Amino acid sequence: MEEIYREESSSSNDRKVLAYIAFLAICAMFVHAGMRMAETGRFDPLTWGLYLCLLGLFIWRVCFRYTIILYKNRTMEIITHGLCIKRSYTVDLTRTESFTNKYVRSFFRKTRIGHYIHRYDSLDPNPQRLLVFTEGKKNKLAGVIFKGSDTLLKKLQHMMPDKYIQL
Repeated sequence: MEEIYREESSSSNDRKVLAYIAFLAICAMFVHAGMRMAETGRFDPLTWGLYLCLLGLFIWRVCFRYTIILYKNRTMEIITHGLCIKRSYTVDLTRTESFTNKYVRSFFRKTRIGHYIHRYDSLDPNPQRLLVFTEGKKNKLAGVIFKGSDTLLKKLQHMMPDKYIQL
């Protein structure tokens, strides 16, 4: 498959500082829970479970990077890579219903999109974009939320000018 455009997720220093502060806060919560467990001698599974969920959410949002590739055969591939894990998600752009320059949750909550696929890095300063497409035999609506530059958006507009929604 011949590539039209490739883009890697980037990161800004401001967002990195916020990520470090969040990581330190999560570490402090674990230390506090450990000290409390040492004092009382009781293990609190609810507290530890909540902190593990927060750590997992932090890892998912900060430790993974994304590569978005547009191909000539009208497909878009989003490759997730990080922590020795690599997987890809491919969208057939011929099944695209619409795409936007920014994702506005309150606007798209009113639609019949069945599920959203989140493929973005919280450290990336680019705005969130949304591509809505049909999937499966029943042609149910799904949406890919990703972060991309204006150049990527212009490439998508060039490929599908009638599907673009300006928000």
